[in-house]
Amino acid sequence: MSKVIVLAVDAARHEPGKHVTAAVEMIKDLAADTGDKVVVLHVHEYSAGRYGRIQVDCQDGSGEKLVSEVVAEFTAAGVPAEGLIREADYRHVARAIVAAAHEQDARLLALGSSSHHDLPLVTFGTTANRVLHLATLPVIIVPMPAASAN
Repeated sequence: MSKVIVLAVDAARHEPGKHVTAAVEMIKDLAADTGDKVVVLHVHEYSAGRYGRIQVDCQDGSGEKLVSEVVAEFTAAGVPAEGLIREADYRHVARAIVAAAHEQDARLLALGSSSHHDLPLVTFGTTANRVLHLATLPVIIVPMPAASAN
């Protein structure tokens, strides 16, 4: 059985987001216990239109920077890790995440949920929801930590 966990990270909204931090902490603990290697994945999203193909997910270099920082954090904790960057057409990020997990022969796919909804049973964002429906391997979706009450 493969000893690889793919952790998908998103640099689009936060630097780094609470959802990324929560997922990193959970997977760091899990991989340290199991001896798994972690592949930190970021997928750049592109839209094609009248003026060509443009990146719509984050600023240039921020995905690579986030992946490097997360890989360094895993490495510092004694967890073997490597980074991976992929590209996807607009609204096909989930497919690219699942495909990368299969390419890596991952036994587990993880990502943080960056969405909060008023409906208590709808806690996942669009990408997380699509990953759940497309994946044929176990998926861990780490919720954002609850805001502390002041």
